[in-house]
Order: sequence, then structure tokens, then C-alpha cells
Amino acid sequence: MKSTELKRLKDALATLSADECLDIKKVLRERENQVVSSVVMKEITDGVDSCPHCGSKKIAKAGSKDGRKRFKCKNDKTNEDGSLVCGKSFNALTGTPLARLRQTEKHIEHAQCMVEKMTIRQVAKKLKIDIHTAFRWRHRFLESIQHMQPSVLTGVVEADETFFLRSYKGQRTGIPRPSKKRGMPGCTAGLGPDQVPVLVARDRSSGETLTAMLPSRKAKDIAPALLPRLSKDAVLCSDGASAYRVIGKKAGIEVKSTPAKKAAGIYHIQNVNAYDSRLKAWMFGFKGVASVYLQNYLGWHRLLDKTSLALPSKEFYSAALGK
Repeated sequence: MKSTELKRLKDALATLSADECLDIKKVLRERENQVVSSVVMKEITDGVDSCPHCGSKKIAKAGSKDGRKRFKCKNDKTNEDGSLVCGKSFNALTGTPLARLRQTEKHIEHAQCMVEKMTIRQVAKKLKIDIHTAFRWRHRFLESIQHMQPSVLTGVVEADETFFLRSYKGQRTGIPRPSKKRGMPGCTAGLGPDQVPVLVARDRSSGETLTAMLPSRKAKDIAPALLPRLSKDAVLCSDGASAYRVIGKKAGIEVKSTPAKKAAGIYHIQNVNAYDSRLKAWMFGFKGVASVYLQNYLGWHRLLDKTSLALPSKEFYSAALGK
């Protein structure tokens, strides 16, 4: 836009009424989402260097469809029957959780809705999509995010479990207990089978946090989730649970046990307790999360907690693509 045209536009905006300003704001927001979406898509498209089907680096541009650039695999290897190994066409979203989703122009705005933790019904109303579409988009966006865990936890690492009541929300058949209304206590007292344990391990120096659903609180179930990401020279701080001592002894890692609400110098789990509190408060707004989707929500909170719940929609969208 030329400077003279921009000046005329600014002069025209100065004369708008309040209602007209709201209409213009809506149009500008839609245009901003289109621009951000196109920028992200261009960055992803420019980064395509191999075929998502066979991994071959021999690819070529193959026009576009619906405004999205396409590529074709030029893998010239052949199978035993003489057919080409690949030769398939694809775009930048092929092989990502968002592949084949429609209305891509609304995906950036949907990412912003998720940053703001809007409900399914609120998202459906705002984006003018079906409620089932909003639900499907939510969990497709979280498919990659749930796997985004810290690569390594070093130094002083605090670990403990928190618990969520097992929920069969949305399930109509195959429930192993009588249905109950929301807010009712579990069928078993204490930390019984009605409670789903979630491991929380936090690197005190970097703030990186590992969260993972567990089958039980036993060492044999905690170790596979914790040890692959725990540095050998780390000091593991936990409460008095014997499982961590067993894990530390088997893996040769130093373990410091301290009561949950007390500190022994630098050895405590107060950072984990604070994270548990933030996680529970954030989860409360969903009025109960089905246990089958709990891992998705853990990843969602883990990503937002890094930025104090102020993650830009562009970065959330990129994370949903696994980039």
C-alpha cells in the first residue's frame, strides 16, 4: 500500500463510530490470522526436504492445490516386482497431525483459542464450526504436543506424583463401574484404582518439566517414564516413597528423600508441589477430563506453563505440527 493510500485510510479510521470500529477490528483480526497462517505455512513449506512417505531426498515441486504447494517424490528405486518404491505426491502438512483437516484458514485462530483455554462450545461458536469439528481439532492439535517432553533432566531434579480421579466422560459402553454424576467422590477410598497417578519431574535449574500418566506408583512403572530422561549425574529429590530409592539404587543415581512439605536445605520438592497446584487449578476449568485424553491435556498445560500461559498462537500452531 502506498503512503498516500495509507494516510487516507488512517484519516478515514479517525471518523469511525464505536460500532464501526468493532467491525473494522473484526476484519483486521481475520486478516491478521490469514497473514500469520500464510507465513507459518511458507516457513513449513520452505523446510520440506524429503518425502514423508519413504524419506527420499529426491523430490520436486508439483504445482499447488487449494493454494498450497505440492511436491512429488522422485525416488527411482524399485521393488522386486518392478514397481516404484514411492512416487507419491504430498504437501507440507502430509505426515503431520493436521493433515487432511479442512478450513486451514481458521487454524491459527483455533490455536489462539487453545492458548486462551476456551471450551469446545466457545471455540465452535467463535470459529463458526460444528462442535464435533471443534472437538476433533482440539485433539489433533494436541497429538504432537503431548509427546513434547524435555530431552534431559539434570542437576537437582524433583519428582513426585499427583492424582486425578479416573473419568469415563463421554463413554457410553464398557464402563467397569456404575455411572456417577460429576463431582461425586470415587468408589474406593484413598489412592485406590479410581485415582490415576501422574508423574511430575522438574529440573530445578531450567524449569523443564516431565509429566506422564502411570499405570501405578510402583518402581517398575515409574522407571520407564523417568530414567530415559534423567541424567546420570542428577540428584533426584522425592518424598518418602520407596519407589524412587529403588529406581536410584538400580540406576546408580543419588536420591534424597524429604517429607513432602518440609525442606532439608536445597533438597525438597516444593517446585513440584507448586507445579501440581498450577496443573490442578488449570484442569479445574474443564469440569473433569476423560482419562483417555488426560495425556493430551498434560502436554497442553506443559507447553503453556513454559510461557506463563502467554504462548503466541503462531508458536502453538507450529508445535501442533510437530515443528
